[in-house]
Amino acid sequence: MAEDEPRESGDLSDSPHFLKKRQRLEALAREFGYDAGKVTLSPQTKTFDYLGQSFTSEGQSFPDGSIEIYYDPEMSDARLGCCLAHEVQHARYFAVRDAYRAEPPDGPLHRRFAKYAPELLAAQRGVSNYSNEHWDAWTGDAPPKLFSFELEEGDSEPINETIAEVAKALYNWGPDVRINPLWKELHDAINEAYATLRR
Repeated sequence: MAEDEPRESGDLSDSPHFLKKRQRLEALAREFGYDAGKVTLSPQTKTFDYLGQSFTSEGQSFPDGSIEIYYDPEMSDARLGCCLAHEVQHARYFAVRDAYRAEPPDGPLHRRFAKYAPELLAAQRGVSNYSNEHWDAWTGDAPPKLFSFELEEGDSEPINETIAEVAKALYNWGPDVRINPLWKELHDAINEAYATLRR
């Protein structure tokens, strides 16, 4: 991702609407079983360059588990929830990825996730236009591997973004959403592993 470009926001963080959205975001974090103290609503606007275009970011999650959602006065509570679901899933993915990479090749997480071979995941592609853009942008010599550093290896994050889009779809449409069963299974397996790590 390119350098973020903050735009001054004035005194938005003191506005009643901003404070109400921040309270809603904290409530959503608790609904998702996520530490609300790690989730912040930022009054800044962040942009990034991707695939030769400039985009405005709705949120960002970091490998340390913190999440920043960028305030948009026009963002509905439903869109706020979808954005947080997506970012929380990234944070869970990072936590499981770190545990996976820290254990030996015959460790329990390696055994659990062995069936999700790069070729299998690549053949499925994404579950949304956004995740498919990441598959289309992949520049690595081979398909991306689960829990690899995708951005460094292929200039995009097709696996990580696809799993986050599954979380977003589940939040938006509920458990009966029609979505690729393999990606849903992988999403659930990552969340189960994350829950085990948190015990």
